[in-house]
Amino acid sequence: MKQIKLIMMIAVLTIAWGCSSDNEENDKEKWTNSIYLPCDEPTWAVDWTAADTKPEWQNPDPTLYDSNMFYLVRLDEELKEYSTDNDMMAMFMNGICRGVSARNVSEDGNIFFLLHVKGKGSESGEPLELRYYCDKLHHTNILPDITTYAPNNIITPTIKILRIEDGSSKYPVSTTLTVVIPKELPFTVNDNDKVAVFVGEECRGVGQRETDIKDRWQMSVYGKAGETAQIRYYSAEKKGAYTLLKTVELKGEPITETLTF
Repeated sequence: MKQIKLIMMIAVLTIAWGCSSDNEENDKEKWTNSIYLPCDEPTWAVDWTAADTKPEWQNPDPTLYDSNMFYLVRLDEELKEYSTDNDMMAMFMNGICRGVSARNVSEDGNIFFLLHVKGKGSESGEPLELRYYCDKLHHTNILPDITTYAPNNIITPTIKILRIEDGSSKYPVSTTLTVVIPKELPFTVNDNDKVAVFVGEECRGVGQRETDIKDRWQMSVYGKAGETAQIRYYSAEKKGAYTLLKTVELKGEPITETLTF
């Protein structure tokens, strides 16, 4: 009887081990579309630091022009954090500088540039190009065709809010990416999870979870035309990041990508 019981126990254990082994192998085969690495909670952010040299923009000779217009620019909250008194802004027409402004700080802490743009009455309707140099980042924003020349608009100057990505010399292409989280996952979704997009080891965009659709994240991804990027997902439960093997191409066109781990 003892021998029979022993044989039965061995058979049961063999079946149990076999099932466990099969499950482990199936699990390994199941999550083969990403690479997992343990890590602390990441502080992913886009680095806008560039290597542009400070320009030597100069106001034009006012005697050459018979009219002018005003253009007011305010920096948005993100760009405002990098602004210093060494920043410069200018407006160009046909490649010629038509007005330069230093920065102005309002009582409530907002940062403005008031451009006094010179021109001729006959140039009304000509396209204007806005250029902004951030000294702290050594970064230039160039916005061609931002507006047209409108002489003598003193009472109602045009107001523009400038964002850090607008006309960026470092990352000229902006791609809107929607990331869809599937139901089958190697982890449980947590409110502290994060999603970002990388080109190599450079973070190019950080996702924000949609408030009304919990399985979707949206982000702007910055880069250059034709670059390929990879999505990374940080799981707070697993305390690590998954890098998806499938790449996305940055073309400036909206992309929706369902993650496959």
